[in-house]
Amino acid sequence: MQWQWLCALESLPDGACAEISCGKEEGAPTLLLYRSGLEVKAFINCCPHFSLPLNSRPGEFLLMSEGRIMCAHHCAVFRLHDGQCVDGPAGNTVLERVHVEIRDGQVYQCGPEEG
Repeated sequence: MQWQWLCALESLPDGACAEISCGKEEGAPTLLLYRSGLEVKAFINCCPHFSLPLNSRPGEFLLMSEGRIMCAHHCAVFRLHDGQCVDGPAGNTVLERVHVEIRDGQVYQCGPEEG
């Protein structure tokens, strides 16, 4: 497994979301990072309803109470602790989870080995 550095934990405000590029090539998907205390959850920034980003403006997300986020395009609501849709047109879908790990105050994404 290969680990890619994403950001410093302290750069993510507690209870907030951040958008991080998931690659260096043009058009690479972005990740949605959500920090809750010392834990970070990461998902591909793509609503499963119509395959659009969850945000309509770079870095700006519609956060709701109780760790939920609303898709800016079609109002689907997802829990940020597991990515499950809990309201709106996306039905029984789930955000695509990305494995991240915190080491020495830094957030890393786990990726496949390069061959």
